[in-house]
Amino acid sequence: MTTGGLRLRLTHPTVILFTLCASFAHAAPITVKDDAGHSFTLKAPAQRVISLAPSLTEMLFEAGGGDKLVGAVEYSDFPPPALKVPRIGSNQKLDLERIATLKPDLVLVWFHGNAQREVERLRALNIPMVYFEPHGIADIPGVLERIGQLMGSERVASAAATKFRARHATLQKEYAGRTPVRVFYQIAQKPLLTINDQQIISDVIRLCGGVNVFGKESSLVPQLSTESVVAANPDVILTARMGGSGEGAVRAMDEASLAGWLKFGSLTAVKNKQLWLIPGDQISRHGPRILDGAQAICMALDEARKAK
Repeated sequence: MTTGGLRLRLTHPTVILFTLCASFAHAAPITVKDDAGHSFTLKAPAQRVISLAPSLTEMLFEAGGGDKLVGAVEYSDFPPPALKVPRIGSNQKLDLERIATLKPDLVLVWFHGNAQREVERLRALNIPMVYFEPHGIADIPGVLERIGQLMGSERVASAAATKFRARHATLQKEYAGRTPVRVFYQIAQKPLLTINDQQIISDVIRLCGGVNVFGKESSLVPQLSTESVVAANPDVILTARMGGSGEGAVRAMDEASLAGWLKFGSLTAVKNKQLWLIPGDQISRHGPRILDGAQAICMALDEARKAK
């Protein structure tokens, strides 16, 4: 249609309506329930995000919101673009002045991993904070989906969550019914520390058909004596290769952090040469790569089964 020398294009009302709906899809407030049990609401998708844990940094990128990240704590080194993001301290000591200058409109908080005193100091800046902490493998895709909602990247987050659930289900099916293997997971050598069954790493051990020999301890991170480990007599001893994101488990009979066990020749794990290093970043971060760490642990436990 031409009027006064101008060409006008008539658009069907349905197309106009669809366009308007798409434009205002996020005009309504976004509400999620976080892992502190709070109902958390944003008026619109976040545009400038701070992450207080390397695992949450990974989650943010996986959920399609990596381009919104303006600051992250130390060790937020995956995926590679995260290395370019300004550092705002550590999970135990935040640089509040730096955070304020970055003008975030949302902070992702590691519920029990960030020092409470630092979180309280941050609260004084009146920046919206949402808490996440998956306690089991099955909780991770839900965190991805909620982060996706807050970023306005639901489709990307939903696809990532679906892929994660499918891979998790495949591992569950593959390792269901395997002969149980008794596992000691060493977090630190001095002092000698492990995990109980409430830790997500224990969930990985269970997925692979393992039994955490200190799973019933009341403390999340029990401190042990050498004698208690000898008495528990695990079939396999695992520890993380910290700072490592390399692929797979590595037999580590000469690894310094595990070599102290070699003098206890009565230990089944020592007799059968079942001392293993696991990629630390994959298994220690409660994020999407934990299934890579799970495959490494499952492989190590399969080797322990063969050796029995």
